[in-house]
Amino acid sequence: MHSQGSDSGSALYTALISLVAALGGLLFGFDWAVISGTVPFLETHFDLDSYELGVAVSSALFGCIIGVCFAGTLSDRFGRKRPLIGAAILFVVSALLTALATNLSLFIAARLLGGIAIGLSSPISPIYIAEMAPEKRRGALVTLYQFAITFGIVAAYACDWLIAGMGDDAWGASHGWRWMFVSEVPPALLFLAALFFVPESPRWLAKEGLEDDAREILSRIGGSEHAEYELGNIRAALEQEAGSVTQLFQPGLRKALWIGIGIMIFSQITGNFAVFTFTPKLLLQAGFKSSSSALLGMVAIGIVNMLTTIIAILVIDRLGRRPLLMLAPIGMSICMALIAIGLTMASASPIALLGLILGFVFFYAVGVGPGAWLIISEIFPTRLRGRAMSICTLCLWVVNFLTTLVFPSLWESTQAGTFWLFAFTSASLAIFVWAMLPETKGRSLEEIESFWSP
Repeated sequence: MHSQGSDSGSALYTALISLVAALGGLLFGFDWAVISGTVPFLETHFDLDSYELGVAVSSALFGCIIGVCFAGTLSDRFGRKRPLIGAAILFVVSALLTALATNLSLFIAARLLGGIAIGLSSPISPIYIAEMAPEKRRGALVTLYQFAITFGIVAAYACDWLIAGMGDDAWGASHGWRWMFVSEVPPALLFLAALFFVPESPRWLAKEGLEDDAREILSRIGGSEHAEYELGNIRAALEQEAGSVTQLFQPGLRKALWIGIGIMIFSQITGNFAVFTFTPKLLLQAGFKSSSSALLGMVAIGIVNMLTTIIAILVIDRLGRRPLLMLAPIGMSICMALIAIGLTMASASPIALLGLILGFVFFYAVGVGPGAWLIISEIFPTRLRGRAMSICTLCLWVVNFLTTLVFPSLWESTQAGTFWLFAFTSASLAIFVWAMLPETKGRSLEEIESFWSP
């Protein structure tokens, strides 16, 4: 992966580097989704009430909050690569300890470690890809990170379904859920090994004064002319940057920060956490006959999510960020409203409910899922990008933790009302994008930075 490219650079080299970084997204999706298949079994094994279930499921998300608090500082100080290696190690350790947990406290502690790994990798992987990619391919390559998340979700659902099918529900409650967590170990080891064969971010190297190393990597990506052009942009941007996090709260960049925070919060309060985490529980209550059949429904959700993300990769650099991030939430809102109506009807079909959930997933995956991560990887200056993305991602994980913690209790209190709330928040996201977000399609990272000049 370190062979010298031609003077025109190598698109394959860039894609392979991005693919390795995107494995962090795969593990993000896998770790996030694998617990959904264990929910019915954890309730039985640990005899959990609705609050304890919320704590068990959201414990990894609290770990995400811890991890993301350190991600920005670590990535700006030590580069993008070394913190990702640390995250890969934590993914392995967490999966093994979770599978071996003998009580709820140990389970929560092990899940916290996995959450810390997600919190570290979730902002750094897309930063790394964005800083590697030429501007014409950046949208597609950063969206590759979201595709990797969706692939990880599908893989986790498939592993959960296959493992659940190896025995009855009693076996699943005693042993099956443990093997579901063990299934995360192989991709985590692959991520760890692959990271030793990729270079450091050229933009971070240039910031540290290592321009020769940065030039060599940029030449491999796009050729010598591309390297000199990008280094010129990086130098000009760095000369204007003080590098203090307080700069994010000054006029100009403050707007970029509010956009980043807003879009990440909205991406998590539109109902996606409920769909990707609690759908097996919802489908069982709606009329599915067994845990295995409900988990098969989750596999369908994961496949639709992954295939739609492929569509997003193909169109996001053609249609732009704004159109997708305005139209997709409208479709999500309609699906959530129809689910809310269906939950008030005694004759509502569980298959129809699954169909509406699939519709929501389609709209989420074609716009909000990849678009949110792409936007926050583009809109901040190089020297502040790690810390700025960490602030945005911290807000995401805080909101995700709180919503996942309260969802089981909220669901018990008002099922239809919960989905009406999601319909409202989805529509609000479309309004937010229309009012606040400029189009970043086809712009270099340094050109986007000029949007925020006071």
